[in-house]
Amino acid sequence: MTSPLRKALDNAQQLHASIVALPKQKPTVELIIRAYAELTGIAFGDLTGKSQAATISHHRHRLMYLIRMIDPVASYSLIGRYLGGRDMSTIHEAVVKVSAEVERSLKVANELAALEADLLQLIADLPPLFVLESKPWQLLAAAQVLRDGEMTDAEARKVALSFLEQLEAGHA
Repeated sequence: MTSPLRKALDNAQQLHASIVALPKQKPTVELIIRAYAELTGIAFGDLTGKSQAATISHHRHRLMYLIRMIDPVASYSLIGRYLGGRDMSTIHEAVVKVSAEVERSLKVANELAALEADLLQLIADLPPLFVLESKPWQLLAAAQVLRDGEMTDAEARKVALSFLEQLEAGHA
């Protein structure tokens, strides 16, 4: 007979193995911003904040352009929400401005193409966001919910939604 501790450890190891096997995540707006901050050395808070300093604005405009290049489905208003609550027209103007720079200058086009490739590589090398942002107790609780044969679908849904709300609150 196996001990409860041994059983919990086996369950945790199985859960870890299934998480490691998860496919790579697609670039999200938040991941693109975080990767840009890491590659350029500009603080995430500066990129997403209210600063209008020329250096920060320059990087933020390039970031807006790159987000649209990497994730063309991301709306201007969504990008604006992530970048300090900016209006969608502000995002659109920045994307148009940087696009014009790319058209005029081969140097700018090459810089942004290289930066885009670096961003995509950095994001591809990350483990899934769920694993990065989750605390061990959340993973173990999720495993318990999934393995509990007596829990109804409605109860499992409530617990799962609670976990998601906690994760989202951590990003706010």
